[in-house]
Amino acid sequence: MKKVLFIKNTFVLTLTSFILRIIGMVFRVWLVGKIGAEGMGLYQVIFSVYVLASTFATSGISTAVTRITTERLTLGDKSGAKRVLYISSGVSLIIALLSSAVIIAFSAPISKYLIGDSRAALSLKALCLGLPFIGVCSCLRGYFLARRSTLPPSICQIMEQFARIGIIMLLINKFSHMGLAATSAAVLLGESVAEGVGCFLLWVFYRFDFKKLSKKAVAPLKKRAAFSEIFRISAPISSGRYLHTALRTAESLLTPTCLAKYSGTKSSALEQFGMVKGMAIPILLFPASLLSAISSLLIPEITQSVAEKRMGSVQNAVEKIFLSTALTSFLVGAVFFAAAEPIGELVYKSNSVGWLIKSLAPLVPFMYIDLIADGVLKGLDEQNFLFKINVTDSLVRLILVFFLVPKFGMLGFLGVMLFSNLFTACCSVFKILKVTKVPWDFKKYFLKPFFCAILAAFIADYICSGIKQVNIWYLVVSVTVLSILYVAFLIVFGGLNIGNILSKKHLFKGKKSKTV
Repeated sequence: MKKVLFIKNTFVLTLTSFILRIIGMVFRVWLVGKIGAEGMGLYQVIFSVYVLASTFATSGISTAVTRITTERLTLGDKSGAKRVLYISSGVSLIIALLSSAVIIAFSAPISKYLIGDSRAALSLKALCLGLPFIGVCSCLRGYFLARRSTLPPSICQIMEQFARIGIIMLLINKFSHMGLAATSAAVLLGESVAEGVGCFLLWVFYRFDFKKLSKKAVAPLKKRAAFSEIFRISAPISSGRYLHTALRTAESLLTPTCLAKYSGTKSSALEQFGMVKGMAIPILLFPASLLSAISSLLIPEITQSVAEKRMGSVQNAVEKIFLSTALTSFLVGAVFFAAAEPIGELVYKSNSVGWLIKSLAPLVPFMYIDLIADGVLKGLDEQNFLFKINVTDSLVRLILVFFLVPKFGMLGFLGVMLFSNLFTACCSVFKILKVTKVPWDFKKYFLKPFFCAILAAFIADYICSGIKQVNIWYLVVSVTVLSILYVAFLIVFGGLNIGNILSKKHLFKGKKSKTV
């Protein structure tokens, strides 16, 4: 793949993610105003069950579609690529329909005994309508990722988001007078309808794109071989996701109950949970648009590099990506730490959310590095490792929530999140370094960015403390000052080498090698 195409795809995915996050954040602020923090808490708890069901629907097949389709298209096997997509979509659709049927049939007991709130039953039924579309859509996105064609999925995602907002706003205005149960159901019904719109548009794009594929005289991938390869790649990913998501769902259901034991009321617990999961975390992940795009694009690129035994290119990519991620994530973490209160006040008009953003800011570097590491590990065919780490992490989190949150409340939950992100990021990074044999430089990747970020944050806070009125201009000035100081300190202390980062050496250019 040419460097220009990789940059173009990264730009398209980053811009799309940025647009979606801006639209989503504005809409989320509007939604909080409509249903309140308690409503967001209930929404997040219900959505955790939906995430579990959608995990079964997607079944880890998307990664398999991307990897196998990349290999088949490299060989010129057009019919094999089509067969992989159709088989994967069929399997996903069957699993999605079964998942929907189970949740609809048991929506009442799930709401009463698992969620602990009977108001959730109607919302669960509404959400299940979108599961079949999610399953098929995940396979189609895997196909376009293998094609290195990011524009069609991006257009569809933006159109889907506009459809989601329009439908939800219409439904909320119609059903808001009927109480929180009906309002939540209206929101989640809009989610399902929007998934259908996005799936239909993506299928239309696929039909046009497939006609452009060229065909070579090679033996096509047989049906049995396609099944076997899909299962080989997706099985460990699926198993890991099933257990990981099931445990995370259990955590989402358990956390409000544990918070209620500390605070004394279920309503207060839902408000706190909603502020963390529905308000603070989306803010922290907002700047990760570029990293999300790169993580997705890394899978086919590293897969192809490994297949062609160009391990030098993999090492070059890993080193540059980790350094760029470290430098960026520590800056973002410092910004959130220094400007947490103004962000909480300006976005949600809430000091409590600002305090949560400041408390969670140290997580940012580990969250972002883990995001990138996930794409690298999948490209290196390390699904089994991800399975073990994700399951271990989820089990430990569940145990810690059970014991710490009832005793320490929100501080206990924040401590659990800090430990979890630190654990998964470190394990993933060390595994990648071991496989690729990239040398680990603690000063370059961690110590220097950390020191420069802390120093810049405190100096910027001191400089901007004279500004009495907290508004958007205060936020812009403080972030600008902090960023300039951070870059200056990196250059002074040798943590940033512009020449190396902007070198003309291709990210995926390297010599062939049989071993890493």
